[in-house]
Amino acid sequence: MSPNVYYIIAGGAAIFVIYIIFLQKMMKKKKQQQLDELKKNHSGSPVTEEQKRLLTFGAILFYHRGEKILDILPDQRLEIYVYGLKQQWEINNSQEAKEALNNLLQLKRSFEFEPVLQQPSLELSKIQKRIAKGLDIELADVEQVKSAYAWDICRAVSLAKWCYWCRYLTESETWLIMEQAARVAAEQGKNWSEYTISFLLGRTIQGFDLDDVIVESKQLMKSQHPSLRKIENLDVFEKYSFK
Repeated sequence: MSPNVYYIIAGGAAIFVIYIIFLQKMMKKKKQQQLDELKKNHSGSPVTEEQKRLLTFGAILFYHRGEKILDILPDQRLEIYVYGLKQQWEINNSQEAKEALNNLLQLKRSFEFEPVLQQPSLELSKIQKRIAKGLDIELADVEQVKSAYAWDICRAVSLAKWCYWCRYLTESETWLIMEQAARVAAEQGKNWSEYTISFLLGRTIQGFDLDDVIVESKQLMKSQHPSLRKIENLDVFEKYSFK
């Protein structure tokens, strides 16, 4: 291979590295611009202890998605969430956001699962046993939970924050949704352990892989950090009351 070919290859590699660095800088700048725009409409008030309690109802999904559990402002690129809302929820505007959230607060999907949870079956038994094993709790504790309400409530809180980030909800509307979600949870459930089981039942019956989220759920429920690192606010179920 001639020296000129080596020079061409080296030059191409250098250009590629420069392009990657440039792209990273542009993405960082765009992310900061998006965050600055969101902050313009944010009250600037620190999150209160009661608001942290409300955010705790979305903790499983926040943690699973790598988001900060008790923050209302994002630390990731917002176009990811705009795309996610459009593709997964068919949400493109404020009206569609409120309709989706209203359906979750009414527990429409959870109610569809009640016949499955009320009627014993081999498939349900398998799910219950896997949840008990994954959370390291008694099977009887799982079998006592007959509602998947937490699947809708956890998604309502998580979705509300996403919609706020994408400016489909105002800050006050977002907290109001979370307040309503907490009230429904208090009417339907008893404590965080039951809430976790209810969430996992709903998510699994919906068709998601239990292994996808069981580890994070156990860590939150038992305030257990991963073996090699500590996660901020992983003890929220311990710190904040369910009702």
